[in-house]
Amino acid sequence: MEAGVRAGSIATPVDVIDDPLNCPDDVLFWLAWGLSVDSWDADWSEADKREATATSYAFHRIKGTRLAVETVLARFDKLIKLVEWHEAEPRRAPNTFEVVLPLVLDNGTAPGGRRSTAAFAEAIIREVSRVKPLREHMTLVHALTLDGSVGVQGVARGFIEIRQDMDLVADTSPEWDFYLQTETGEPLLDATDGSYLDTSL
Repeated sequence: MEAGVRAGSIATPVDVIDDPLNCPDDVLFWLAWGLSVDSWDADWSEADKREATATSYAFHRIKGTRLAVETVLARFDKLIKLVEWHEAEPRRAPNTFEVVLPLVLDNGTAPGGRRSTAAFAEAIIREVSRVKPLREHMTLVHALTLDGSVGVQGVARGFIEIRQDMDLVADTSPEWDFYLQTETGEPLLDATDGSYLDTSL
């Protein structure tokens, strides 16, 4: 019985290990990490994971553009629409855009399905924030479309919007670097009057 084998006789997929379209499934995550894929969702299909890995470098070249935002939105849902400030009626403030997320009525009475969940909306906001231009401000709009017949000739579409404006909130808390702090970063208080102890003392 042989005590060892040659290293060359161990099956290693060297020819495909760095190929996003053909590498083994258990290696794909590590290849994506090595190629700087920014976002990874375990719930994506294998095809989506391989595409995100294969297009990582190309995607980094377009980050900060409308195309990057539309690419991210298409991964979530093909029906999501991007409306920039100059395309809106009436025009919105410059350097703003809307992400219009269509909702579907569940049992004809209330919005249902994955699109209506807070987790889905939060994921869209998180991923768009990674790739949008830094100066642009996003508004997520849930759009509910109601279908109803008008006479016998057509279909009327009612449109309801629920806006969730994401505003930048300025942090007005004190500049903590000027205050004495514990090892864990908690500010030290004066025992007599409860004020913060600053470094000038």
